Amino acid sequence: MFISACASASVVMLNTRVIYPAGSQSQTVQLTNNDNIPYVVQMWSDVNNPASTPDTADGPFVVVPALFRIEPKTGQSVRLVFTGKDLPQDRESVFYLNSVQIPPKNVAGAAENQMLVVLRNRIKIFYRPKGIAGSPEKVTEQLRFSLKQQAGQWVMAATNDSGFYASFIKAAAVVGGKEVPFKVDMVAPKSQVSWKLEKGAGSPAGAQKVKFTLVNDYGGHTSAEASLN
Repeated sequence: MFISACASASVVMLNTRVIYPAGSQSQTVQLTNNDNIPYVVQMWSDVNNPASTPDTADGPFVVVPALFRIEPKTGQSVRLVFTGKDLPQDRESVFYLNSVQIPPKNVAGAAENQMLVVLRNRIKIFYRPKGIAGSPEKVTEQLRFSLKQQAGQWVMAATNDSGFYASFIKAAAVVGGKEVPFKVDMVAPKSQVSWKLEKGAGSPAGAQKVKFTLVNDYGGHTSAEASLN
């Protein structure tokens, strides 16, 4: 059996992320089977291990049911339940929810000695304590950016002063109306990261502002601008 992360999986989670407010009894995750054959689906959570399996699951969430059969062209709801791990109360914590689809062994035309490929989907779980100052809608106002050179290369430092994760889609320094893009990533609460220029991007020298786009709670995009320090 071979487990593969694959965007073409037939059974997919409809949620792009899960926000889990502290005190919730559970959160619902929806799945759908777009194929013409049934699958067995297994789900689990982990802290931050893309190679995790149900046997090595170490996330503080359980899925109910964790193992089920999903029929062709149908959907399935599961509940995500927090197990009560002691976590910081002034900021979000992030974990990962995994699902794998296991095809039936008797798929027509499949060779008996054919390798069984199990396709994996993986999304983020954001555990959100009640005591976080501010609101997730105001995260854009609590981000700071600066440009500097390291070893002769331009980098952009992004600082997140909020208690919420900032999930960046893109960020670009603006020079004379031209956008110079950087390789972005998620920025944890109350932390700073440095981004390198995208391959082939021009020089950001002289830039006064940055344009950026974040993923919001609903999986949509929120765009904003900020001054460069």
